[in-house]
Amino acid sequence: MTYQWSREIKRWKSPRLVGVHFRIPDDTAVTVGYYGDIPQEVTAAQAVARFLSLSPEEMRGYEVFLPRGVDAKEIRRIRSLQRPIGWRYRPNAHGFKPCPCPACMNSGEYRISRIRDKSSYYDRSYIRPRQEVLEKLRTAQDSTEIIDLLDELHGRGQGDAFRIAHLADHPDPAVREALAYALDGFNKKVAAELREKLRSDPVKDVREAAGADEDAA
Repeated sequence: MTYQWSREIKRWKSPRLVGVHFRIPDDTAVTVGYYGDIPQEVTAAQAVARFLSLSPEEMRGYEVFLPRGVDAKEIRRIRSLQRPIGWRYRPNAHGFKPCPCPACMNSGEYRISRIRDKSSYYDRSYIRPRQEVLEKLRTAQDSTEIIDLLDELHGRGQGDAFRIAHLADHPDPAVREALAYALDGFNKKVAAELREKLRSDPVKDVREAAGADEDAA
């Protein structure tokens, strides 16, 4: 159960995975819960006790989050994960047909064409040509429409990120978040530059400066 996430992470084309073992005090504040549920705030010792009280089936998908960085002195071991293990798509997914939609399965994944051909509800016409999506993004004004269009670009292996670079200055934080998600598949150098710009959040800085001016006035 320790590395149960590694197989799902590997599915998203991570080139190399390592497991970092670290030790924290029992009273450290963490959150714990099942995958997809709202996590609860507990101590590290309480999280371990809760996990060990579960059945093997319930353990799949249980996760603990540490809301702070790990100090170098807390690291005990680093292990290379040569053969990722665990579940794919979602915990306890074995025996269920995978969802063939573009949000769950990207082009190029194992047996993706066969899965989509057998699907009774998947419509290949749902995926619009990339150029059509980019052209609509050039003139789209509504935030909801922009987010939907960016979601269509996620993981599709395009290189012309400059055509959506203007969205890094969009005033809606939800649009900027969708842009960061959509950059997977774009030119890595250009995508890294855009992500760095999104981290600095210049729009937020401008809004805060404007608010400060208004307060002073």
